[in-house]
Parts: sequence; structure tokens; C-alpha cells
Amino acid sequence: MLKFQEQVLKHDLDRLPPRSRVAFAASCAQRLADVYHRFLANSGRNDRSAACDAALDYAWTHILTSPEVATTDRLLAEVMALIPDQDAPGWTPLTAYAEDALSALAYCLQCLQSADAQEAAWAARRVYEALDYFVTSRDNISPSEPGAEMRVLGDSVIQAELERQARDIADLSSAGDSLLRELLDNLRQRSAAEQAITIA
Repeated sequence: MLKFQEQVLKHDLDRLPPRSRVAFAASCAQRLADVYHRFLANSGRNDRSAACDAALDYAWTHILTSPEVATTDRLLAEVMALIPDQDAPGWTPLTAYAEDALSALAYCLQCLQSADAQEAAWAARRVYEALDYFVTSRDNISPSEPGAEMRVLGDSVIQAELERQARDIADLSSAGDSLLRELLDNLRQRSAAEQAITIA
């Protein structure tokens, strides 16, 4: 059974070229994009989707180029401003997913700025935490019940995401310094198709 081990993941990311770390973070953020759009549709805030989409597109398109500091800073500030307040009225489970989705995107943008492996690892953690909450809520699992942690971790939804993260690391590691646009395009399309959380 796979486990989310942040320090091991960070070690693996440290061994990747800087732009490959950004690509990994972008793939994590991409897999939560749909659930954020679902949150917006449910809350009647579809006007806010453009900022999120623009920031994610910017991250993908600037992995192989030099991002503009001012633009990256602006997009990061916009994303941070969109993160919902858990204490605000009208909270729903979608609010928690939206927080994770936007936080993953913020870490992706910060990784684009710094190429810090920790930022990429934190993006992955937010996907894992969103799925942990999803499984716990879906199956009504109490954290205090015996075996709860292993029951959640062993769920196919979480195992599938941990497999995706390991696969992305392996693919990016194989590419080494020669990260090609074709690989990035494939990674982006694959991540978009592999949405971590699907809400009917």
C-alpha cells in the first residue's frame, strides 16, 4: 500500500531539475481544477473562474521560459485572495475542496518563482488532503474509530492519486534536463483527464 510521505517526496523532487518540479506541482494543481469549478458553480461565483484558469495556464506555459516576476506575483496574490474562509457563512464540503485546489495552485506558482521542491511537495499534499477529506466524508469515517487511518489510506481513490504522483515523478525523472514541450503537453492533458475528485 502506498503512503503519502512528504519528506520522501521532497527528496525525490530535489533530485529533479527545477522546471520539472514546477511541472509536478502544476500537474497536482490541475487535478483539482474541476472540483474548484464545481465549487464556483455551486456558490454562484463563476465569475471567479477566469483568475484560477489564467494562473494555472500561466504556470504551464512558463515552465520552459522565464516567468515575469510582476505577473507571477500578481497571479499569486489573486489566487490567494480567492481562497475561501472556512469560517465564512455558507460553508459546504465543496468549500474545503476549493481551499485545497487554490492552495495547490498557489504552491505551484510559488514553485514557479523559486523552483523549491518543498513548494511542489506541498502542492501534492493539498491533493492528498482533499482526497482524505473526500473519502472520510463519503464513507462517514470517524478518525477515532479503530483502523480509520488505514481504511482511508487504502481507499482506491487515494491509492490512485499516490500512484499518479509516483508516475509523474518517474516520467519527469526520465526526462532529466531535457524536459520537452511534448512531455509537458502530455502531462498537462493527462492531469486534466485525471481529476482527483469527481462530484456529481
